[in-house]
Amino acid sequence: MTVTTTTRSERLTDLAGLTDLTPLSETTSSPDPAKVYERLRARWGNVAPVLLEPGVPAWLVLGHRELVTVLRNESLFSRDARNWGLFTDGTVRADSGIGGVLAPRDGIYYVDGARHRHLRRLVDDAFESVDEHRLKSTVEYWCDLALDRVLAQGEADLVSDYARAVPLLVMSTMFGLDPEQARAMLGHSRRVFQAKGAAGLESLNAQRALISDLIAERRRTPSDDLTSAILRHPSAPTDLDAQSAVSATLILGSEFEVGWITQALRMRLTDPRFDGRSGGRLSASDTLEAVLGSTPPAPNAAPRFALADTTLGDRAIAAGDAVVPGILGASAESRGGEDDIWLESGNLSYLTWGAGPHACPARRPATVIARIAVDAALRRLGGVSLTVPPESLRSAGTLWSSVARELPVRFEVPRPVRPAR
Repeated sequence: MTVTTTTRSERLTDLAGLTDLTPLSETTSSPDPAKVYERLRARWGNVAPVLLEPGVPAWLVLGHRELVTVLRNESLFSRDARNWGLFTDGTVRADSGIGGVLAPRDGIYYVDGARHRHLRRLVDDAFESVDEHRLKSTVEYWCDLALDRVLAQGEADLVSDYARAVPLLVMSTMFGLDPEQARAMLGHSRRVFQAKGAAGLESLNAQRALISDLIAERRRTPSDDLTSAILRHPSAPTDLDAQSAVSATLILGSEFEVGWITQALRMRLTDPRFDGRSGGRLSASDTLEAVLGSTPPAPNAAPRFALADTTLGDRAIAAGDAVVPGILGASAESRGGEDDIWLESGNLSYLTWGAGPHACPARRPATVIARIAVDAALRRLGGVSLTVPPESLRSAGTLWSSVARELPVRFEVPRPVRPAR
């Protein structure tokens, strides 16, 4: 196979027909993503062509300076897929694989400008109202219930039995779903994660119906949850406003939490760099911060779409090009080849939260949820060990996220089941 060299002047349309472009999925599925980034940067520089799926090219940003430029400059790099050339010309259809994920929709993560600022104010102000003590109690409640079941079995998959359950149950409760509805939301989420095509869409629609019913109920009977806080906002949001704000924050936010908790637990079970530090008992906060710097749950952010011809990292970017912010790739570039986990966590973890208008709106509650979930697992799962070799663990996820498929564990000394509250 002939490997094409670059002059840095090629446009994405010039490179789209190459047979040796790297699929973006390699950055989230590879057991050693650092090598994928190194190979891309060595060949292309800090802005590299990749494939979102066969026949659908995009630019992957691998440089820190270039990444910050894309994230902060909404006037040049839009989050709205109506500005994507391959979508508007019909190359990518809304009912295709990548089209179904990136198609235009109304939501805080999918729009720009005045609409985005309006939805963002609803979410920001709602999260400002969160009582942290109440949040902690909610997280502890769901963690304890999940761990009671895990400990009673003597072995478990910490992904499906714990990390995938707790965040959505917590966030569903924060938004006002009762325990039965929260469990239903979790069931729908698991089916969305596992299913493809019509089955996945059916479960996604069921999630949306739950949220729509919740909003209607809170219109009739306000409470002290986040959904009610959004509906009470002085800007008088419509039901569509509330659905757009709640859906994206609840569903996408909980997926980030799943990945963060999973990667932290995986690190504690497999990473030898933790041996001997602080007597081998690093805090949950230390572990979570290290994860963000070295194995973040979202290695790539959702694409932006160029609104005009421009230059980025010496690359010619054309209006309509998809530009994917490579969070982990830019972290690696900033680190300059260092392999110090504390440098990673101390200086670079902020990249995971994004920057500019679309920076994460829930950083504080997200950190509380993840810290308590990891701390509870480490505290209660005494004598825990993997039942498979660490090198056999594989990642699953999307083009943007990466989590362990499973963390099968056994407990050498099962703890007594905690009395019910």
